[in-house]
Amino acid sequence: MLLREIISALRRKYIREPDRVAVTASTGLAACNVGGVTLHSFAGIGLGKESAEELVKKVRKNQKARHRWMRTKVLIIDEVSMVDGDLFDKLEQIARTIRNNGRPFGGIQLVITGDFFQLPPVPDSGKAAKFAFDAGTWIAAIEHTIGLHHVFRQKDPEFANMLNEMREGRLTPASINAFKKLDRKLAFEDDLEATELFPTRQEVDRANTLRMQQLHGEIHTFEARDGGTVTDKTFRDKLLQSCMAPEVIHLKKGSQVMLIKNMDDTLVNGSLGKVIGFMSEQTFDKYHQNEEEFLAIHGDGGEEIAHPDMKLKAKTDLLGVSTSQTFPVVRFAIADGTTRDLLCQREPWKIELPNGEVQASRSQVPLILAWALSIHKAQGQTMERVKVDLGKVFEKGQAYVALSRATTMQGLQVLRFDPRKVVAHEKVRSFYSSLTRAEQAGGDTKVTNKSAQAGIKASAYEKSFVS
Repeated sequence: MLLREIISALRRKYIREPDRVAVTASTGLAACNVGGVTLHSFAGIGLGKESAEELVKKVRKNQKARHRWMRTKVLIIDEVSMVDGDLFDKLEQIARTIRNNGRPFGGIQLVITGDFFQLPPVPDSGKAAKFAFDAGTWIAAIEHTIGLHHVFRQKDPEFANMLNEMREGRLTPASINAFKKLDRKLAFEDDLEATELFPTRQEVDRANTLRMQQLHGEIHTFEARDGGTVTDKTFRDKLLQSCMAPEVIHLKKGSQVMLIKNMDDTLVNGSLGKVIGFMSEQTFDKYHQNEEEFLAIHGDGGEEIAHPDMKLKAKTDLLGVSTSQTFPVVRFAIADGTTRDLLCQREPWKIELPNGEVQASRSQVPLILAWALSIHKAQGQTMERVKVDLGKVFEKGQAYVALSRATTMQGLQVLRFDPRKVVAHEKVRSFYSSLTRAEQAGGDTKVTNKSAQAGIKASAYEKSFVS
C-alpha cells in the first residue's frame, strides 16, 4: 500500500522527532489500519460540532492537543471521503490560529488519501453530505492532486473495468448483464462459504449468531486484554471500537472466521478459514511437526480437533504438557488452492498518538466471525469470496464498496442486482471530471509518484481503488 510506504519514509525522515508526523484517518477502523488515530482524536475536538472559535478554545485548554498541533509538520489523513467539508474548514482554522501562522493549515504539510466515490461523510440529520473538496479552504490547502489508476486487487481487466463503471455510477448494458450473471451459487472444493456483506451491523450480528447456533459443540470464549494510558474504561472502549479485534469473541469448532492481521505473504488480513479445534502452543507444535504420527498416537482422548480423515484428541497426560491455555486452530484457504493450519494466538493492536503515547491497546486472537461482515468493516479488505444482496444497499457508494472487495468474478455472488442501486454522487463525478480535464490539458494537478515520494507541500491522493 502506497500510504504505508509514505508513512515509513516520513518516519525515517523525522526519526529523531517522531511526533512531527501525525497519522490520522476519518474513521477509527481506517486509523487502526494505518497505525494512527482518528482525525478528531488528534485534533482534540471531541465530536467537533461546535464553531471553529469554540473548538479553538477547547484545544487551547487541552495541553496535549495544543502541543500536537504545534509539533506537527506533516498531517496524514486517510479515507478523506468520509471527512465532512465543514470539519475540514474548522480544522484548517484551528491549525492557523493555534500555530499563529497565516498559511493554509498553519504551514502543516498535508498528505490526504481516499476515494470520494466510496462511502460519503455522514451528515447531521436533515443536512446533505458535504465533501471535503467542497470546503472553502480545500483549494488553498491542496497544492497537488495525484490520481492513482493502477488496480492491484482485481487482475482481470474486464472485471476491473466493470467495477470502475460501477464506481462512477455509469454502467454499460454489457456490464449490467455481466453483473446479473453473477446471481448464482458459488462452488468451492473446500467447505468455506463466501462472506456475505450487509449494510448494517445488526444484520451482520444476526446472521453470524444464527450460524453459530447451528453448530454443535462447546463454546470457547476469548476476552481481550486491554491497556494504555487512558484508564477510563468507557473512553478506552470507545477508542478500541476502531480495531477490528472484538472485545470478546465466541468460537466453536466449525466457525467460519477471517484473519484480521497480516501474518506473512500467504496468511493476510482478509484470509478466510474454519476453526478445526483448540490447542495449546505445545500441543500444536507437536501436531504441526508430524501430523500423521501425532494423529496415530493421540487419536483417542483430550482436546478435540476436526480433521479430514479422523478426529484428533490430545491428552495432557500423554503429551506431558499443560493444555490449560488453548487457542483456535484455523484451517485457512490459500489463494493457490491449498490450505494451511495456524494456531491463532493473541496479537497486539494499539491506538498511538504522534508522540508515541499508546492511548489504548488490545491483545486478542486475530479473528472475527466471517459468515457475514458489514460493508463498512469490509472497506479496505481484499476478499477471495464475497456474497452481496444489493436489495439491502441504501447509501451511495455502498454497492461499489461491497462488490469491489472481491478479487475475481468467480469468487463474487451478487443477489438482486439492480442498476438503480448503482449510484454515484454527481458532485463527486464533477470533481473527478475537472481533474481529468486538467490532466489532459497538461495542467499541474497531476504529478509523478516520484514527486510524491520526495515530499510536497500538500497532496491529495485520489484512489480509484483502495489497494
